Amino acid sequence: MYVQGEEMIKKSASLRGQGEFDEAINLIEENMDLIDPSIRLHAWVEAFKAADESGNFSLAKKYAQVVAQENPDLPGINKYL
Repeated sequence: MYVQGEEMIKKSASLRGQGEFDEAINLIEENMDLIDPSIRLHAWVEAFKAADESGNFSLAKKYAQVVAQENPDLPGINKYL
């Protein structure tokens, strides 16, 4: 079953894997309204990972706080909370 936004999350992960962190984050940020609410947490996690891996502490903290609202036990976010 296709869920709107899956491809954007996959593309963001691919960009992150290529070290294109800003592009990965922008893809999520610019398209969040188009991503199905049922998978938005996955999108925020992807943005968090990109910010974390790029060393952008303030942005990683922002995304960690968003993710923590729905899943406070997600590994990796606690160091930013």
